[in-house]
Amino acid sequence: MVIALLLVINYHHERSQAVETARTQARSQYQRDLTYRHWNAAYGAVYVPVSPQIPPNPYLAEVPERDLFTTCGKHLTLVNPAYMSRLVFDLAARSYGDKGHITSLKPLRPENRPDPWETRALIAFTRGSLEESSVVDMADGRFLRLMKPLKTEAECLRCHGKQGYRVGEVRGGLSVAVPMTPLMAIAMQNCLVNAASFVLLWALGVMGIAIGARSLTRTIHERDQAERRLIELNRDLSLRGRELETVNRELDAFCSTVSHDLRTPLTAVSGYCQLLRYIPAQHRSDADQYIDAILASVEKMDELITALLKFARATANELVLAEVDLTALADGIAAGLMAREPLRPAVFTIAEGMSARADAVLLQVVMQNLMGNAWKYSGHCAETRIEVGVQCRDGRDFFFVRDNGIGFDSGHAERIFEAFQRLPNAQQFEGAGIGLATVNRIVQRHGGRIGCEGEVGKGATIYFTLQ
Repeated sequence: MVIALLLVINYHHERSQAVETARTQARSQYQRDLTYRHWNAAYGAVYVPVSPQIPPNPYLAEVPERDLFTTCGKHLTLVNPAYMSRLVFDLAARSYGDKGHITSLKPLRPENRPDPWETRALIAFTRGSLEESSVVDMADGRFLRLMKPLKTEAECLRCHGKQGYRVGEVRGGLSVAVPMTPLMAIAMQNCLVNAASFVLLWALGVMGIAIGARSLTRTIHERDQAERRLIELNRDLSLRGRELETVNRELDAFCSTVSHDLRTPLTAVSGYCQLLRYIPAQHRSDADQYIDAILASVEKMDELITALLKFARATANELVLAEVDLTALADGIAAGLMAREPLRPAVFTIAEGMSARADAVLLQVVMQNLMGNAWKYSGHCAETRIEVGVQCRDGRDFFFVRDNGIGFDSGHAERIFEAFQRLPNAQQFEGAGIGLATVNRIVQRHGGRIGCEGEVGKGATIYFTLQ
């Protein structure tokens, strides 16, 4: 539709351009003819030899000097501006097909009478119009007709003074007709070239649309297939998630069963060891030493089982997020540690106003492990100093627990948060190597980060964020 509309617009534009070209030609011819007339009138008319094509003008019979004879006897006749214009018009019509006509509402010659179109133009001139033009059908084709008024000049009164004209008055008009056939042929040729260009453009556009549509269809098909695969993958993930939940529940049940089954014989062993303490002295010999070793092993195994249960359950339950008063939590843990060893010189520095959005139960596990480790590994210091605070790292707030204990080699920092990994200088202290691994899992479950800094003999700092 757009191409068709453009073709129609182009067709009308070419036609209007052809008309405007014809109008420009007509004005040029008018100006040329008017120039000839002025030249003729300026010299009081001219004389030319009499011939069949140029006979003496009968309408100049009253002019005494209409006919002259040269000394050699050649007959010359007067050609005034009007007569010269007629001769020029006849020549142009024979040579180029252009038409010209001098006319008036009061013509001297019958041949100069105006036709209906010229009559309307002459009447318009009396009302002040300076030019009239239009495309009309004439006897031998379609023409652009243009007419402008001829005003009476002083030279004109020589021939037309008897008609009562005054200088400056409109006494007629000069009509020009330019054939439209050649110009319309050119316009039609331009329209055909433009139509071919537009059709080619349309064909290329349709081809591009077809290629694009095919590509789009293929893309939509691939997208639909990808969506179907994604739906199937989500369904599979959902199924695997439910299977994983089942496995986790079974693992939790397994851990509970294992811990129960392991603790049952340990309880029996511990009980029998306690009974051995009551054997008379003469029968005990080295029994006390063995009893102490057995009880120590039982206690260590019980701690290991408890640590394994905590590690397995650290990420099993759903998070229940809430605002937790971290300052109050740290104060409570510090009070518990000091109550365990009331005679140990210790100083706790806990920042005020600390709070975090986290699972309260899991955050309790985090702080108990971190502050418990700080308390344990600074036990050989003359005075235990433990600091709990918050600081900005990389544009985020990190909570930290710092101590003045044994510290660690920074080259071993990556192993600290792995399960069952204990650093060389920590072997003299009790522990299963599960605490910091549990803290790491809880922090990751909250979407946070954890890190450490330390130096052998100068303490350690564990820092973490929960978001």
